[in-house]
Amino acid sequence: MNTKAFLHTIQRSLLVLAGASLLGLPGALSAADKEPVYNNYIDFAVGTNLQKGDRPGFQKAMQKNKSGAIGIEDLFYTNQLNDDTVLTLRGHAMAEDSDYLIDLNITKDEVGYVKLGYKGFRTWYDGSGGVWPTNGLRIQLYDEDLHLDRGNLWFEAGFTKPDAVNFTLRYDLQTKKGKKDSTSWMDTGLAVSTSATRYIVPTYLTFDEKRHILDANLTKAGDKSEWALGARLDKGDYTNGRYSRRTPGQPTTDRYVTAKEGQDYDLTQFRGSYLTQMTEQIKLTTAVSRTKIDTILSGSRTFGIGYDAEYTNNYPTRQQRDEGYFGLHTGDELGESEMTQTVATINALYTPTETFRITPGFRFEKTEWHNKIDFEETNFGAANTGFAPINDEVEADSEKDWKTYAGSVDARYTGIKNFALNFKADMSSSEGMLMEERILEPGTPLQAISIDRDTKLERNTQKYAATANWYVRPGTSIAVQYYIKARQNDYRNVRDNTVSTADRYPAYIANQDLETNDFNVRLTWRATPTLRTVTRYDYQKTTINTQDIDLAMGESMNSTQHIISETVNWTPTAKWSLQGNINYVNETLKTPAAGLTGAAANLVKNSDANYVNFGVSSSYAIDDQSDLMVDYMLYKALGNYVDNSAVTVPYGTDSKLQMVSLGWSRRLDRRTTVNFKYTYAKNEDVPSLGTSDYEAHLFYAKLQYRF
Repeated sequence: MNTKAFLHTIQRSLLVLAGASLLGLPGALSAADKEPVYNNYIDFAVGTNLQKGDRPGFQKAMQKNKSGAIGIEDLFYTNQLNDDTVLTLRGHAMAEDSDYLIDLNITKDEVGYVKLGYKGFRTWYDGSGGVWPTNGLRIQLYDEDLHLDRGNLWFEAGFTKPDAVNFTLRYDLQTKKGKKDSTSWMDTGLAVSTSATRYIVPTYLTFDEKRHILDANLTKAGDKSEWALGARLDKGDYTNGRYSRRTPGQPTTDRYVTAKEGQDYDLTQFRGSYLTQMTEQIKLTTAVSRTKIDTILSGSRTFGIGYDAEYTNNYPTRQQRDEGYFGLHTGDELGESEMTQTVATINALYTPTETFRITPGFRFEKTEWHNKIDFEETNFGAANTGFAPINDEVEADSEKDWKTYAGSVDARYTGIKNFALNFKADMSSSEGMLMEERILEPGTPLQAISIDRDTKLERNTQKYAATANWYVRPGTSIAVQYYIKARQNDYRNVRDNTVSTADRYPAYIANQDLETNDFNVRLTWRATPTLRTVTRYDYQKTTINTQDIDLAMGESMNSTQHIISETVNWTPTAKWSLQGNINYVNETLKTPAAGLTGAAANLVKNSDANYVNFGVSSSYAIDDQSDLMVDYMLYKALGNYVDNSAVTVPYGTDSKLQMVSLGWSRRLDRRTTVNFKYTYAKNEDVPSLGTSDYEAHLFYAKLQYRF
């Protein structure tokens, strides 16, 4: 472990403990001789990892720093400041894992509260690309140890006096910064040939986001009614990027691609709700909200001899169809978007008898979008023209109006002994118009309208679900559920100047229907006072039928999923307990492309996602002060990998992860407990030819002190 980082870790971890000391922890540690109740505690933890193989893959799977961590894993402290005021502090600080929390609350009975806190955590990613199965080619362009750091700083205050108008105000500052891998891999000619490239080159994404959120609420609760008013201000900005390479290592075609995407937005929302108990059987709730978002867009997509290159039309490795754009800069207001949304709901709860309850509801939503951008589009011609640059000034406008009318009803009946029956229906109907216009060289003699299209949009959705619960006897029950969800999308181009062109994307779709059927059954069985099991089976089938313009309706996707899960809890003796679970998933996604012949044969295969996940854990009380714990976990992908490298890239996964742990806990006295744990992990990955394999030994220790 790095010594400098280790020392820095200790300093960061002690911050929470120091804060607790300032709040009176030393006095708690020197309590009186009488036997106190130790409600407060602090957990010190340290861990180290020894591994070989794919370290970024280890971090992503375990979400732990590859070297280990040290710090305060958990802290809970509460103190009665006076007769009606309580202070509560929660926190942890695990350096190296970059996992921090401090949450301070002060509450005064029948007056209000104040909250102050910060939470920061890290998510690890593996930036590796693909491995070519025939020659083992693997392209590494950067440090594949990637991560994102997220943070949330908040302050909240509330006035919560009974029978009065209550008020709450909360401010959040949220941040996200770092890098992660992308599934949009780039091409290389080194795998097969320069004329038959394969997409296995890794790409990474960058994030730099910040949000300021201010939320305020007024509420008043009475004997038979409640009302609430709220407002939200949300201001954010981000500049994210996608960094990729086309044919790296090939001198005449290697070029860097930098895509930047930025937004600077302001959101304003006002909302209100009202609840009233009209009669003993009827309760009515209404709510309405109005949201407006103003956004300034920025970004670019440039090719060059390095990342973040300025646009130039003569970089030496330029190729035909290196399409990009620039000139969409923050502050120029060349990209603007405005969205307004109004939502109104009304719901009722009707309980005519003690055994029957029905909840009808209605929802209306109206949304409007207005978007306009102006940028410079870049491209290059064929090799026989010397890759001549093709630049166009582009102005694009779009407007969309969207209305949704939705209704629902939820009914529950318990009038049959040992049975509970539920039925729910959701229906919605949406309609709107989308106007799109794209102008080349606007305002000049060369002005040309490339897209001028108005599309009428209609969407109808229905979902029906029925559930029955049978309580056979205490500890044993059966639950059965079935639901069907269907959605019909209709697109009709009222005006479209691209009808006679070869490229009508995305306006070639006329209709698209989606349907999902799901059936599941769950058996909870207490076989004996010491043995309890839960068995569940899920079946789900989804189909998508699509009709392109001038073609017949046809199936474009079919997905079938079977899930079987079993959980067992057994306590054979007072000292010994066992828990086990297994999940088996069989899923296949089919598309018509899998059946194509000729030049397109075998380009697309059916996609399988079959796997089994098994786990078992056991704990044994050695004596009144000591416990022993053993855990085992297995994840195995089953038959998903298809080596289709003869015509395209391989698909699917074939991996196996096993973990076994041994832990020991010892209560040294009423205040002090120690824990030690050892874990062995092994990952095997067939498609990566072993480059994603790793073995790891994880050591962990914790000391808990109660006060």
